[in-house]
Amino acid sequence: MSLSQLEFEQLVKKTVALYNRLRSPEVTVKLIYVSPVSLTVSFLGGFCYGCGVLDYVEGFADQFKALSGKAELKVVKTRQITPRNFEADFAVKTQ
Repeated sequence: MSLSQLEFEQLVKKTVALYNRLRSPEVTVKLIYVSPVSLTVSFLGGFCYGCGVLDYVEGFADQFKALSGKAELKVVKTRQITPRNFEADFAVKTQ
């Protein structure tokens, strides 16, 4: 079962809103790019890039999966933009 583009975009926006409600002000996320097969999210906060980045990224992917039930996000790449900002690229895997 796959999601339509509109369903997918709405799901991503819900995930961003929920993640920010639960994690802010420690970290907030902003959607940078979304397509049917990938998305890029920016993480902003007062954290160390080397410490805990994976926890934030996997937390976002877990939140997405919990809301979706139909799709998963796989981390493809993370990169530090500034000391308080990093981006994560995800591949979308539908079931």
